[in-house]
Amino acid sequence: MTEASAKIPVVLLGGGHAHVEVVRLLGQMGLGAQITLVSPSRYAPYSGMLPGHISGEYGFDDFHIDLATLCARSRVTFAETTATAIDPERRVVFTASGQNLAYGLLSIDIGSTPSLPDGISTGISVKPIASFADRLARLDALAAEGRLSTLAVVGQGVAGVEVAFALRRRFAGRDIRIILVGRAAEPVPERSRRARHLLERELRRAAIAHHPAFDVVAFHDAELIARDGRRLAADQVIWTTSSGAPGFLRETGLLLDQNGFIRVDDTLRSLSHPDVFAAGDVASLPSPRPKAGVFAVRQGPVLAKNIRRSLCGEAPLSYQPQRQWLALISLADGRAIADKWNIAVAGRWVAKWKHRIDSRFMRKYRE
Repeated sequence: MTEASAKIPVVLLGGGHAHVEVVRLLGQMGLGAQITLVSPSRYAPYSGMLPGHISGEYGFDDFHIDLATLCARSRVTFAETTATAIDPERRVVFTASGQNLAYGLLSIDIGSTPSLPDGISTGISVKPIASFADRLARLDALAAEGRLSTLAVVGQGVAGVEVAFALRRRFAGRDIRIILVGRAAEPVPERSRRARHLLERELRRAAIAHHPAFDVVAFHDAELIARDGRRLAADQVIWTTSSGAPGFLRETGLLLDQNGFIRVDDTLRSLSHPDVFAAGDVASLPSPRPKAGVFAVRQGPVLAKNIRRSLCGEAPLSYQPQRQWLALISLADGRAIADKWNIAVAGRWVAKWKHRIDSRFMRKYRE
């Protein structure tokens, strides 16, 4: 690296799963002094352990990474604030604190926002995960006041199913009914037939009522309303539906896809601005993948190398997303389901395996 490239400022926008690895690796490479990480919160949650937090298995510290400590260890500047705008022509990030950050390279890993049915603004969304612990406290308060008899989880993907099981465990012993709702005919429609079969059995065993083919269009007066007019009573709703893009990106001039996510090439570089990278949920990949943490985690090492290579004037490397990816689905009772290659198995050993994987991930950012 030349003396000039060593002075190029790098701004990492967001403390997502990819960026925590970028901070760690670039710090090890001795590049930390030219990097600033911007995040609205000092603590970044690891999404893979969120169901365990909901069920009571993990405390707040167990599944949060202390970004300030990680940055200090890596000689990276940490700015606890929110980005309000990006001017990619002037190469400036504007923040809520009034601090304008000039950059030579910018990387964006700010996650996604809730994507709710049109006209719905009530209920509790799982995303953004960073502030879900506060929203979870609202549920606890409703339960303590006896105002929660039926709790609906909307969304039948892995996240929705795990949240439903976790809530069943959290409110065990109370007269609170958990229901799972979604437009698909089966839970986790993106996973194998065997995994769907196992989950349907486990939902029945846990007394979680599943309402498939229920396309929610409204929630008011303690009722969920489907597109076909059917209604379900629910005191509160947890939304685990699809992800939306942060709205301010539409004002940046970056090339976005039809849903507002940043279009990148196979090196995670913006198609419109080669000095901008994007990773995690906010990135729109050439080969689309679900908005899941498993991809952001794998993007981290590639992104770190490509930032270093860009600073050195070298060609960036390609990121190749997994064609088949492992899903470890917590049942919140000491067991979990593993699903990959159209093979699905359940058991306590799967839950222990999941715990080891999650714990190993967290240790990297604490040691």
